Amino acid sequence: MLNGTHKKKLRKLLEDLVNIRSDKKNTAMAAFLKKALGENGWKNIKDSGGNVWGRIGSGKIKLLYDIHSDTITARNTGWNTDPFRAEFKDGHLYGRGAVDDKGPLAAAIFSGNFLKNLAGCCVYLLASDREEIDEGYGCRTFLRQEKIKPDFVIISEPSDLRLIFGQRGRVEITLTAPGVPAHGSMPEKGKNAILLMNTALASLAKLRFKKIHPFTATTVTPTVIKSEGEGNNVLPLSCSVLLDIRLNHKESVASLIKILKKNIPREIDIKAKNFCPAWLLKNKSFSLAARKTFAEAYGKAPTPAYWKFCTNGSEYASNGIPVIGFGPGKPELCHKKNENIKLADVEQAVDFFKVLPRQITGFVKC
Repeated sequence: MLNGTHKKKLRKLLEDLVNIRSDKKNTAMAAFLKKALGENGWKNIKDSGGNVWGRIGSGKIKLLYDIHSDTITARNTGWNTDPFRAEFKDGHLYGRGAVDDKGPLAAAIFSGNFLKNLAGCCVYLLASDREEIDEGYGCRTFLRQEKIKPDFVIISEPSDLRLIFGQRGRVEITLTAPGVPAHGSMPEKGKNAILLMNTALASLAKLRFKKIHPFTATTVTPTVIKSEGEGNNVLPLSCSVLLDIRLNHKESVASLIKILKKNIPREIDIKAKNFCPAWLLKNKSFSLAARKTFAEAYGKAPTPAYWKFCTNGSEYASNGIPVIGFGPGKPELCHKKNENIKLADVEQAVDFFKVLPRQITGFVKC
């Protein structure tokens, strides 16, 4: 448990993190993080390309806390507060990034104050950049430059203080419908790519996937639409739609494309990019250490949960590194207006981060 002084320092750290914009350039955030890590017990602090990392201890077991420091952007419209100024009210701190992912980041950084005299374990903290636009970029850079392979990774994103033993994957698929230009007053002389795409979207809206335990069903969500043409009074040359698809561990990009081809007009082109696979924890030692940590920190057994969204965990899991997710804050508040996090949850998360290294060494042999 944190005392009053600890709580004040943690709140100030979180306020400072939220007050620094990191939706575009991460230069100011990286400079602050180097200072903050040093002030909270982290050593050997380095930075590169917006990523900042440090470590505590020198044992053989390598445990990594990965928390991203970038955020999506925000418009003032619809917010009850300035999205880029931390505001505290009713026990919650408001601001862009409060829950995704600066609340978890503050808790992980602050835990360094309690990681003293680690025996057998080396704890790394990576504040990764560009996670919102390129999952895996920050951790790929870290692993390459630090030349290490962690034994275990905690991805700290909002989980409502639940242990996360898996997540859905993600892939972006672009559909492009071809058109034949014609004057807007004579549409019958051409082929309207927008109407062709509308047929595809209507079909996709009816698509239903089976739920495969333990994940929720695959979702296909159109997020961007645009047309290419020669003027506002001309039928467009093409119409493109970006699909954000979240898939389970039994599905592949190839299987999804096969399903799409069966449900949209054959003239429409399909291209996939930015695939991040789903993952499930299979390492029993890591699972047991995390469960014991949770029980010690909170006095009760955890109920395993699974993320609907995608994280840097896909990169680590693809490289054979066991991953567990954990963090303060409610996942459903991510990317929303009036984003906020309960300060008491951030305080409780520190307890998990400070206990886990000791439990790891108790259940894992060097």
